[in-house]
Amino acid sequence: MNNPNAAAGIPPLFRQFLEIEQCIASGRLTQASQQVDALLRQSPGLVPALLFKAELELAAGRNASARQRVGQALAGRLDSPRTAIHLLRVLASLSESSTMLEVVAQLPPPMWDSAKSLAEVAQELSVVGAYEAAREFAEAAVARDPNHPPSLYILATVELFYGRLDRAAELCQRCLRWVPEDPGTHWLLSRLRQPDPGPRIDRIRKLLDRGPDVHAEYWLAYALHNELHDLGDFEAAWEALERGCRAKRSTLAYDPKAADALFDALLRWTREEVERDDGFAGTDLRPVFVIGLHRSGTTLTEQILAGHPEVAAGGETYDIRAQLRRASGLHYPGELDRRVVEVRDRLPYAKIGEAYLRGMAWRARGKGIVTDKLPSNYFNVGFIARAIPEARFIHLNRDPVAVGLSSLRTLFSHACPYSYDQQEFIAHYRNYQRLMDHWRRLLPDRLLDVQYDDLVRDPEATATRIARFVGLEFHPSMLEVGRKREAVATASSVMMRDGIRRDRGSVWKAYARQLQPIIDALGS
Repeated sequence: MNNPNAAAGIPPLFRQFLEIEQCIASGRLTQASQQVDALLRQSPGLVPALLFKAELELAAGRNASARQRVGQALAGRLDSPRTAIHLLRVLASLSESSTMLEVVAQLPPPMWDSAKSLAEVAQELSVVGAYEAAREFAEAAVARDPNHPPSLYILATVELFYGRLDRAAELCQRCLRWVPEDPGTHWLLSRLRQPDPGPRIDRIRKLLDRGPDVHAEYWLAYALHNELHDLGDFEAAWEALERGCRAKRSTLAYDPKAADALFDALLRWTREEVERDDGFAGTDLRPVFVIGLHRSGTTLTEQILAGHPEVAAGGETYDIRAQLRRASGLHYPGELDRRVVEVRDRLPYAKIGEAYLRGMAWRARGKGIVTDKLPSNYFNVGFIARAIPEARFIHLNRDPVAVGLSSLRTLFSHACPYSYDQQEFIAHYRNYQRLMDHWRRLLPDRLLDVQYDDLVRDPEATATRIARFVGLEFHPSMLEVGRKREAVATASSVMMRDGIRRDRGSVWKAYARQLQPIIDALGS
């Protein structure tokens, strides 16, 4: 705060909140914790302080104590939009989507103070897959201020999920009129298949030539790759992709040796463990987990299965991870932590299953079967199988070269840290193969392998096989993928509006020379 007169006008308590936020943002967690503890000694029920404490507990890996603080905050008073958004952000970190929806149901869009607040609510709802509510808040944000860039951006993102590509593009262009250098908006626009890419390419190249920071660099490099790829300039597109991959990889704390150790630990699951009768049974809701490597066809499979009148698409959820964090008391990034695997014999599987199914109820929308399409739940198959005896797994298999290229070409948020380097992808793929072979041996009747090529070559036969595996008969609506208007919030969101495409398996051939490491290691 450079202006002392301005600082003097800020209430002391609010100034303390700002200082705590700055400490957390800059990594000075001990200092932040000391200030929060002092506030809580003075006012034990102060909701903003409780939420800061929860954030600090999560940063320290303590899930149980963070949840305790959030529970106390929920019993208190939300004194401002800032506090309400803080609560939603912490709940999103805990994957508590049902509670988030309960909160926003009591605070509909007209009750919020600004476009900024509405856009922030929309963003947090989008994080947990509550896209209908996110769209409502994003629309309200743009209505409140048609020139507010964050509002335009989040609404463009949600419109993309719903397949309204021209509207999303128009919102992106409006956003860039106000923030012409915003890298995320350039990247989002590059995904929308808009005509006349020349001016967009020139604009992105000029921004890259300025030497942006590493985060802006990978957004812009991926945007440039997308535009050049769609144009058919594959040599230049690969150069841009390599730049984007290098920049993104430099920001990640991915440890291949730790990944190897996690896979090794998972291979110690036994059939006796996964078949032990201590899970949660007796529910009317049956989950189907669609798993496989990212970019292997899991989105298409979910859309086909959810085309059945008795099936709801749950989308990509981190609800299983949330329950494993809760049961173990540990908070960790990524899909799974080896410490959880090591204490698996002490976990309360019935509670895990019951809490998971209760949290998925709103996604099921009254239907008897709900999908959970987080591809990387292949890490969690043992936990899921034991906690939910009714759970079934559909595993997608696709040519590793096609998956490798598609993974390289996808700018993930936090998933797939191995996907920006061909050698790291190869190592991960081999570990993944070992693990899937293990799950097949342990769960031969609960896991169905589906070949992506079969799915696109003969979708009716493959859809029939999938339906019967989950106890249903084929329904013609399963093949109406391109006509659906539900949100599809994955890297395949644009392609899903094309229906079932048969031309995606050969995309890698345009980059065959550059993909030689993957081809040599994994090609047939």
